[in-house]
Amino acid sequence: MPATTIRVRYSLSLGSVGLRGTAPLSWQATAPPTRREGSLHIFELDLPEGHVLDFKPVRGDDRFAAGRNATVLAGETVELEPYFDATKGTLDEAPRRILSNELAREILFRVFLPPGYRECDARRYPVLYALDGQSLFSEWRLDATLNDLWSLGAMAEAIVVAVHSDVERLGMLSPTKDAAHGGGDGPKTLAFLTDTLKPYVDTFFRTRRGREDTAILGSSMGGLFAFYAAWTRPDVFGKAACLSSSFWWDRRAMVREVERGACPFPPPLLYVDSGAAKNATEEDANLRDGYHHTMALRKALVGHCYEPGRNLHVLAFPGHAHDAVSWGGRLGVPLQVLFPA
Repeated sequence: MPATTIRVRYSLSLGSVGLRGTAPLSWQATAPPTRREGSLHIFELDLPEGHVLDFKPVRGDDRFAAGRNATVLAGETVELEPYFDATKGTLDEAPRRILSNELAREILFRVFLPPGYRECDARRYPVLYALDGQSLFSEWRLDATLNDLWSLGAMAEAIVVAVHSDVERLGMLSPTKDAAHGGGDGPKTLAFLTDTLKPYVDTFFRTRRGREDTAILGSSMGGLFAFYAAWTRPDVFGKAACLSSSFWWDRRAMVREVERGACPFPPPLLYVDSGAAKNATEEDANLRDGYHHTMALRKALVGHCYEPGRNLHVLAFPGHAHDAVSWGGRLGVPLQVLFPA
């Protein structure tokens, strides 16, 4: 049977890494690597067929890696990039400011770095641009959800750029002008994200810059804008998560755009959801949460160039209303779709 191989990438300048775990390892003594290749610590173990090993990297002789124990099945090869000095992500203490020539004003944003960012100093990360940054951490508890998913190993680590959109929100997030509500500055906001904010983030943080590693997320008008951004600039945003999106805006303008327009190439990965009233005769729009508008978009996408389960994920959450409590409660679903472990 082939050897079981555990590859642990960690800078030797920060310390040497060993393993502890269940037999044939020990939780009391640290096993050294079989060999090293630069920053790569390689462990080769002879395990009986069918054996599952629980283990954890240890720095020096006493510092266990953050997060839960890892497992490996006999004969498999796994690779880890652990961190030891932080257990949670780091959020900017105060919003940053950047001048948007596109919107003719300053825009506030905060950056949330994954726990391994400072320690794994050669690693680059995908980026999530999240709208309504003014409420993501206080109301959605985005940081807590991310930390839980990272601790489980259920989601790849990513940098989050939380963009405040509470000033002139309708105008900022609306792709078109609505006869009743006005707005229509979405194209300017999109230009700000692609031409001003993203270059800044890519310059000052260790990011993966390609479309496949760049996602956008929003809810309500933010969800509408996230869809518009990925549909219009798939060369920049390769993924979008649109929660409870306001697809009713401007007589379903984005639905009509999908129906009549050419499919973007390459098509961005789309996660689209909504709440739904449990009562079929519910008249409260907040409780219905635009479910019928979301289904209209799904129909347009499937009839055009999308395949459910492959590049399109449309989910409904009965009983979820149009509010931050509902969005925060299901946030872990789109995050795992956008950045699978």
